Amino acid sequence: MKIRYLVSALLAGAMLLGGCKNALEYRSAIYITEAQTTDAVTMVVDGKGGSVNFTVSAAQPVNRDTHVRLEAAPNLVERYNTKYGRTCLPLTEYSFETDEVKIAAGKNVSETVKVIINQEMESGNFYCLPVRIASTDGDMDILEPSSVFYIVMRSPVRSKAVYVGSGNKIYVPTFAENPTFGDLDLTALPELTLECRVRVSAFKSSDPYITSIMGNEGEVCMRFGDVKIGKEVLQVCKGDYQPAVTSAPCATNTWYHVAAVWSRSSLRVYIDGRLMAETPHQGETVNIASVWLNNAANPSGGGIGFSLGAASIYNSNRPLDGYIAEARVWTRALSTAEIANNKDLVVVDPQSPDLLAYWHLNEVEKLSSVYRDNYFRQMTYNRVPDATGHGYDAYGASTNPSFIDTEW
Repeated sequence: MKIRYLVSALLAGAMLLGGCKNALEYRSAIYITEAQTTDAVTMVVDGKGGSVNFTVSAAQPVNRDTHVRLEAAPNLVERYNTKYGRTCLPLTEYSFETDEVKIAAGKNVSETVKVIINQEMESGNFYCLPVRIASTDGDMDILEPSSVFYIVMRSPVRSKAVYVGSGNKIYVPTFAENPTFGDLDLTALPELTLECRVRVSAFKSSDPYITSIMGNEGEVCMRFGDVKIGKEVLQVCKGDYQPAVTSAPCATNTWYHVAAVWSRSSLRVYIDGRLMAETPHQGETVNIASVWLNNAANPSGGGIGFSLGAASIYNSNRPLDGYIAEARVWTRALSTAEIANNKDLVVVDPQSPDLLAYWHLNEVEKLSSVYRDNYFRQMTYNRVPDATGHGYDAYGASTNPSFIDTEW
């Protein structure tokens, strides 16, 4: 049995010391320690079983031994689903190693609460067990905003990811060939979200130190590095709008969920479901259907458009050296909660509203060759289908691309 946390380490009481969620937390009260930082923990459970540990805290040391009783609250699953936009099933097979803990006199943190999970997880489902403080025999009140802790679990998602590099840049000429979708004009989108999973084998180590991820260079694209920032720094560019996550450089051989959100007022950057950088804009639109051909930026006439692991307007294409999976393009600005949800879900419903294109990138169809003279001017030898069925297939340059196994 293997358990892998998908959230940052829970900081016991840190928010109480460094600034609380609201003024109520400054009064003397009992609360679940971890719920001060986040009211939910999402875990991946491989096989049947697992356990979760947490503690209970008091806002100040107690003057006598104080007992706190905890209980499961399955009636709160729907509240969690509504808050986070999920469809969790109630987790029914569990037990408390003890459902009562003690905060010893003179202390403010309890013994550890351990919840043992015995449920078999079905792939593709999330399971939720809300736990709450039922009662205490101490002098302090129960702090309601931090009295509930949601334990969320799922089984791992096992798949594959394709290598993308100088020999297998992946292009999406279909946006340029079909620039309208219903009432949408792909050359002038007021909102857009790009997201994928990416694992870099090596960051670009020469000028301009750019490793492309996905997008349309010159319009909107995600990438690592630039001459102005570190080569390991995630950046999103749309003209002069270039927010970069300089505070959290990424590492090689590590999977990240990255996202760029163009709303009607700002450009936001996410890593692993967390908002990391943001810059306002003036309400411009985004063009994902342009292709640069025979112009000053690309005099050789070999331009490309929207790409995965390559840039649009440069002959060398600033390629990725690494792997991409679960790449998606949405015609809406997803919220922070939705980005975090997608990160945990890994695989989303391909028929989701506002999902324009979706490439799993876990397999390809080998082709003899494909050459698009009017829009593309690139030879390609494999096809990556658009899982939505909208026809925005992607095309790779390798005759025999390589893959690695994945587990998220």
